[in-house]
Amino acid sequence: MTQSYIISDHFHVHKIGMYITLLLPIFMAQINRAMKFITTVILLFLFCTSCFSQNEMKYKALPNSPLWVKSMYAENPDAEQVIEQYKSYYQTHEFVKNEHTQYYKRWLRSLSREVFFDPFSKDGKDYLERSKNINMLKDENSEWSCIGPYDFDIDAASRSYAPGAAHVYTVKRCLSDPNVMYAGTATAGMWKSIDAGLTWFLTTRDLVLNRIFAIEIDHSNPDIAFFESGGSVYKTLDGGLTWAIIGDAAFQSQSHGVKDIVMSPDDSNIIYLTSNNGFYRTTDGGANWTQILSGEFQEIELNPANSDMIYTIKVIGDYTEFHKSTDGGLTFSAQTNGWPSPQQAGDHQRRVEIAVTPADPSLVYANATGSANGGSGTYGIYVSNDEGNTWTFTCCGSQPAGPPSLTNINMMGWDKEGEDDGGQYYYDVALAADPVNPLKLHLGGVNHWVSEDGGVTWVCPAKWSEPHLDEYVHADIHDIRFFGTELWIACDGGIFKSFDGGDNIDKTMVGIEGTDFWGFGASPQSDVMLGGCYHNGTLLKDNNTYINDWICTGGGDGVRGFVNFGNDRIAYDDYEGRYLSGDRTVNINGFQFDSLPNASYIFGESSTMEWDPRNNKHIFLGRGTNLLKTEDNGMTYDIVHAFPHRVMNIELSRANPDYMYLATYESWWGAKKIWRSTDGGLSWTDITPPSSLLNGEEWVPYDIAVSASNENEIWAARTSQYGSTNLNGRMIFKSTDGGNTWSNYTSASLNGEVITNIEHQKGTNGGIYIGTRRAVYYRNATMNEWALFNNNLPLSSTSTKLVIKYKDRLLRNATNRSVYEVELYEDSEPMAQIAADKFKVSCLDNQVQFIDHSVLSSMNPTWEWTFNGGTPAVSNEQNPIVQYNTPGFYDVTLTVTDDYGTSTQSYSMFIEYEENVAPLDVIEDFEVGITDFWTQYNANNSYGWAPFYTENGPDCEPTNCVFIDHYSINQVGDEAELITPKIDLSSAVSAYLEFDYAYTKWGGSYEDGFRIDASTDCWDTYDTLFYAFGDDLITVPSTNDEWYPQDCADWSVDNYVDLIPYVGQNVALRFVGINGWGNNFFMDNINVSGQLSGVDQLELPFSVYPNPNNGLFTISHELSNPKVKVMSPDGRLVWKGDLLQKKQEIQINSSPGIYMIHVEDMDKSYVTNITIH
Repeated sequence: MTQSYIISDHFHVHKIGMYITLLLPIFMAQINRAMKFITTVILLFLFCTSCFSQNEMKYKALPNSPLWVKSMYAENPDAEQVIEQYKSYYQTHEFVKNEHTQYYKRWLRSLSREVFFDPFSKDGKDYLERSKNINMLKDENSEWSCIGPYDFDIDAASRSYAPGAAHVYTVKRCLSDPNVMYAGTATAGMWKSIDAGLTWFLTTRDLVLNRIFAIEIDHSNPDIAFFESGGSVYKTLDGGLTWAIIGDAAFQSQSHGVKDIVMSPDDSNIIYLTSNNGFYRTTDGGANWTQILSGEFQEIELNPANSDMIYTIKVIGDYTEFHKSTDGGLTFSAQTNGWPSPQQAGDHQRRVEIAVTPADPSLVYANATGSANGGSGTYGIYVSNDEGNTWTFTCCGSQPAGPPSLTNINMMGWDKEGEDDGGQYYYDVALAADPVNPLKLHLGGVNHWVSEDGGVTWVCPAKWSEPHLDEYVHADIHDIRFFGTELWIACDGGIFKSFDGGDNIDKTMVGIEGTDFWGFGASPQSDVMLGGCYHNGTLLKDNNTYINDWICTGGGDGVRGFVNFGNDRIAYDDYEGRYLSGDRTVNINGFQFDSLPNASYIFGESSTMEWDPRNNKHIFLGRGTNLLKTEDNGMTYDIVHAFPHRVMNIELSRANPDYMYLATYESWWGAKKIWRSTDGGLSWTDITPPSSLLNGEEWVPYDIAVSASNENEIWAARTSQYGSTNLNGRMIFKSTDGGNTWSNYTSASLNGEVITNIEHQKGTNGGIYIGTRRAVYYRNATMNEWALFNNNLPLSSTSTKLVIKYKDRLLRNATNRSVYEVELYEDSEPMAQIAADKFKVSCLDNQVQFIDHSVLSSMNPTWEWTFNGGTPAVSNEQNPIVQYNTPGFYDVTLTVTDDYGTSTQSYSMFIEYEENVAPLDVIEDFEVGITDFWTQYNANNSYGWAPFYTENGPDCEPTNCVFIDHYSINQVGDEAELITPKIDLSSAVSAYLEFDYAYTKWGGSYEDGFRIDASTDCWDTYDTLFYAFGDDLITVPSTNDEWYPQDCADWSVDNYVDLIPYVGQNVALRFVGINGWGNNFFMDNINVSGQLSGVDQLELPFSVYPNPNNGLFTISHELSNPKVKVMSPDGRLVWKGDLLQKKQEIQINSSPGIYMIHVEDMDKSYVTNITIH
């Protein structure tokens, strides 16, 4: 008897432009038919919706492979052991990307994407039943809807070097209706198109599954289709409205990692299937399956002229076999003549893609991958001219595999010329033959390759990182198919197609919600959001800036994403800071943000960027084992506290920002901790729930949330690294006394869930959302149970991060299948929150940008600000700018209202106007970094001066200095200022400035500048004291590399500027770096010194004689360790040295004039003049 698991899947149409709008009438009939949710569940086994072992073969660990590689490929590898061995290895070895490091990344990621679901269990049936009830009873306005990415703007400025948005394994088209297509994805289920791939919609919303590797469509009936996921084969008879698990009891009792499903073109009831369990054949449309061959099988191809001739690939240990049937799959024979056969110990050849063409049915091509003869990746291209009976090695080079070169290319690697070794040759492998030209082949690996001569020679038309080319395809190609003469490619970035054989290739994936987010942040006020994504860099939505709303920027595999709450032009990702342009034709600029938070693919192992709710430039983050704080948006950092283990989630209380909570992560199996501070992070107390509450499972990480109205009320959610961890009854804990005691806040409705993150809804009575590996739940203080909150959310949606947009009363959920949003479970009452871009002002910078950081909806909002001592004194703007003109402390009050209530907040002494005047002498060596003595300014707030340690300082000793990263910053003409407070020269009779610097250009043409200005009126006016640019500034010859001082001779030292014009006044100085995207500029030893009035020659602790003289004079002194500089009238250093004798003679060979003698002894300095005739 056929056992089935039938689930109705109602279609949800998203607003993705005119494409979907045009399709609405077609969809509506299907939507109305699909509203009944049927759950007939009879399954004999538990299955995993994202089983890594079925996606990618393991590579082979050799005797000389690193220990971590051997451990990773062992049966049931221990995660902690592998991770620690990996870290240890790369502490002493240079990281080089290869097949093992890529496998490691995907293996780690798979652990956090596992979702084990048993629909036959009580928990499984309960989840499906409750989901059904929500779908039937909830108001339609409370449905989750996807806001993308469902496409990406490939031509926008600042696109990624490898843009993409969804990980697609395969795509197929119906032969009887070419408009009908299906696509299987890695993380987002099955997608259907009824307009030949222009737009797509989801057909598996109500199935608890993600990965679909193999699909087939009935040749004569577009409503019948098949796919495999989670080890089971599914079939639809109604175009994807409902799906049923098919197969007899024996077939269903096994978990199948299906590689291919192919239907006979002569009889739709005859279907062939390959899996890790064998080669199967059905004659009744999948109701019953016969195992023809046992073992592990890969691809299937049918001879284009004889459908009874079937080809398939069998894997036997470290080699493959080509099997051929001539009787419609009833029997097979291995065809070994000329087929690849690894000969040496350690060689392996375990993956093959084959291709046939109707232009010459006798031809069979094979793309074999593996390792042999000292090289890996492409093992060989093999060709059969006699229907697979015999084979000839055609490419590449003179032998299988071997070290890659221009004459022995490797098409599985990353290099466009094929000269790098390895690649992902057991992960992304594809091959197709042109249906018209039998000698033209398309091959997929990391790159797309083309042969015009039957596989003898190959070219890569566009590398995976060349999106500017017409032939661009995203990296990691899994499937290449011809539908008629149309070329279709499925890859880690989406679906691409060509109508001209590959000369012009375009993406065609509008509607596929398949972006796998691993980090996410969003603005509380606008539709700016971004996040790091698996395979697709960073996906960014900047309101409606981009075509179809999203752009893929950055590159690689992203894991971070944050947006500044007070300025949505400022965002942060894996490439540090971003300054958004709001214009798709204008590049996104970067800015310096050197200490990014800890990040990982593992839930519970990533840190946050946690803002002080009162200031959008004050940010806390975990970096390694340190809690860091920046008060200037990332230009500089302080270590707030050093913990014994890595710092992860951080929470500040709005009720009392001195209260902070954070979690730490020792190791995979190490104990995870929760900590509390009540003094702004200076001291910490361990408040981890006791082991007795945790059932001894102290290794499970935490995510935490703190109440906005009570600093002592916190929640701790346990976020296991595994999808199979059974934490029923002990998932969430709550404390109302700051973690001194804990109560279990779990309920039976969470059974079977694996929590990923937690978010508090401010303005409610303890409202809390939790995201899990499949759904979202909500609970407040009045509820006894957690309420499932997944209306219209795909039933297998792994929540990476929940973020609330209070303005529009929306909850956003970044998942493994793009971003969804829904109206909040309940409305929030207003909670006023005052914020600003600074707490201190002075005459140098006396304006404050106030920020409404309140919990406030867009339902008739109002703002009432009061600024004691400010201009204006009151304001009804949301984010007013206020000026302060007089020293003192100033209070601020904000009252906000909306349709849900009123809230007021007041801060006393919130703004301080401080007029600092520094006395002579100012001695700055930057040994303790950039202190609050200095003010930094950059018009775009995008980069600035930063501390730097060098072994090669100006004094030929290791030292700390400051620098500007012109090498990385491309903001030509932009300036970064380092400004002193006013320096008191009112009683000085002489004063001067000294400084050291080091610089060179990049490439001889990219050059930067440096300027020093002085002002006595708070920069209303200023004088330029020093200016140099390019060749006039360099201290060493230009270079084509990023440059740092290599020797003390690289510095220009003791540069001198006379400040005599400013004596008798207070003067401020600013040191200005002018960006030209050149090379790094370094500065050290800024000294402002002088002689105060009332100190004459007789009071100096030394004497100079004769004076005047002819250049030969003596200094007599009683000082301890004096150092002397003699400066010429034009500011040049003419003599420098130590006074080693109590009476020391000095000879100067210089022109006549008045010279300044500067003597330093310990922490004191003295100045006098001599006259040379």
